[in-house]
Amino acid sequence: MTRLDDAIQAARVAASSPPNPANARDAALAILAAAAEDARVIESLRDVRAGRALLRFTDTEEAIEFQAGDGRLHAEAAEMKGKGPKIDATGATWLGLLAGTLKPWLAFTRGMVVARAGLTELRWLQQVAERLQKAYEH
Repeated sequence: MTRLDDAIQAARVAASSPPNPANARDAALAILAAAAEDARVIESLRDVRAGRALLRFTDTEEAIEFQAGDGRLHAEAAEMKGKGPKIDATGATWLGLLAGTLKPWLAFTRGMVVARAGLTELRWLQQVAERLQKAYEH
């Protein structure tokens, strides 16, 4: 098992346990850090337009500065009022998207993810989430 597989499995176990939103950002960062080192993920993001967003966890008032595209992926802890386009969701939603248990089209069409900046960022993030999940399957 790779580091990415371990992080995804841990998030899936956490998702099936009683809710503990305090750990959601740490689990999301673990998945993204492992994904950034996985060749399958990097390859899947090679033809995605580079972008950035502040992924905000609405239930814990935490955030992640997220950058992806052009064959790279970077994530780090950030403040809720940080720079960049702001995209809001609960910790469970972010974990579901990053661990592959919540399909991006469902989260984005049902209003589970809200872009404070606009539709361009929302479409970009949906494409990144789809590519991450596709890379996990290979």
